[in-house]
Amino acid sequence: MQQTQEKDYTQKFDLSLWRKIFHHARQYYPHLAALALSMAISALCDVAFPLLTSYAIDYLIPGTGAQAPSGAMARLMYNMVGSAAALFSGNTMAAPSGEGLTFGAAVELAVAMPLSWLPLISDYTREAEKPVRATVASVVTYGLVSCWMYVIGMGAAIFTGEYDIAAIMVKAGLGIAALVILVFSTVTTTFLDAWSAGISAESLSGKINGKKTAIAVTVIGVAGAIIFPMDDITNFLYLIGSVFAPMIAVQIADHFLLKRDRFAVAADSRNLVIWLVGFIAYRLLMSVDTPVGYTLPDMLLTVLLCVIVEKVRPTAQNRQ
Repeated sequence: MQQTQEKDYTQKFDLSLWRKIFHHARQYYPHLAALALSMAISALCDVAFPLLTSYAIDYLIPGTGAQAPSGAMARLMYNMVGSAAALFSGNTMAAPSGEGLTFGAAVELAVAMPLSWLPLISDYTREAEKPVRATVASVVTYGLVSCWMYVIGMGAAIFTGEYDIAAIMVKAGLGIAALVILVFSTVTTTFLDAWSAGISAESLSGKINGKKTAIAVTVIGVAGAIIFPMDDITNFLYLIGSVFAPMIAVQIADHFLLKRDRFAVAADSRNLVIWLVGFIAYRLLMSVDTPVGYTLPDMLLTVLLCVIVEKVRPTAQNRQ
């Protein structure tokens, strides 16, 4: 196969060409200035984030004795290892206060978050050249990072005796640096959520503008965060699980088990009814304490219901 060879650039830099470009772009100067400003701010944020983290670790976290190492990365590893040691050795400062959770309820809260991210990941991987590899990479990466996050969070809670992330960071002496870290980490994930909301809205109707919808969703989300209490979002996580668990179960049953091609249909009334039954079943299962939570039993029940309904009333394409 013939390959294209890159040619050496030997011509002189032509400033007249750039003058012509800037001459034609005069009417877009305000837009170009706004774009350059946003790029500069984005670059500064990218540079400032690791510097602020390094400064916080070096100067804002209180010393832990003569054995505490110096340097940002060394002290970060020291604190992480200390939290992990507290988690697995039982050497804790105090038991975290607050109401306890059963193992099944804790599993359910942990499952609700990745379930809510599945549609968003689909928005990004739907146009991938290799969708299977893109999906596997997303699942593995998200799974490993989530497990690491849970280990750090649980270790910090046991080590400090607090379950509130704000109180943990205050005890760690982070202060303003912690606020900056939380703001930047929240902005990145919220952008993904808003963008996914716009894509989902466009899938409902071609007349909907995805960008405007994303902006509207962001404004509504900010207003909701200001108005509603954010101290305890447990019920919201349960709501997420009850919505997404039966929905994903229906998709799994349709695509992988029953091989039903419903892409040409705007809405499948049968699947909507099955989803509603799964939603109600999830809410009922919340009164039953199981070691595996409520999502797995609800998804199995929803998949089984899809298969039974297909056996009773086969789809036209499957009947042929």
